[in-house]
Amino acid sequence: MKNKVNFWKEAVKDYKKLDGATKKWVNLAIERLEEKGSSIGKKLGNTQYAKLVGFSELKNQRLGIRLIYRATPDNKIEIIEIVVIGKREAEKVFISADKRISKKTDD
Repeated sequence: MKNKVNFWKEAVKDYKKLDGATKKWVNLAIERLEEKGSSIGKKLGNTQYAKLVGFSELKNQRLGIRLIYRATPDNKIEIIEIVVIGKREAEKVFISADKRISKKTDD
């Protein structure tokens, strides 16, 4: 059974801005998440830049991109939420993820 992958609306905007090669990598990353769920990726924690406990990342160093996501249990189906897709510039993607998570929590 495949896991369901959802994009936060801000992540949809991130995706639309990507070039072809980067979109291709993101599409492959989504397929991996659908197949393997949260068992892949690097678990994130809290840093001075962002509070990301419970979130994970997939990254492609060659393309210089990170995909930040979390798995949420929903009726025994693992829902993977894509929070942010961004360049690996300093801590920018983590800061963006933290802002989006804070905003989502406040809503």
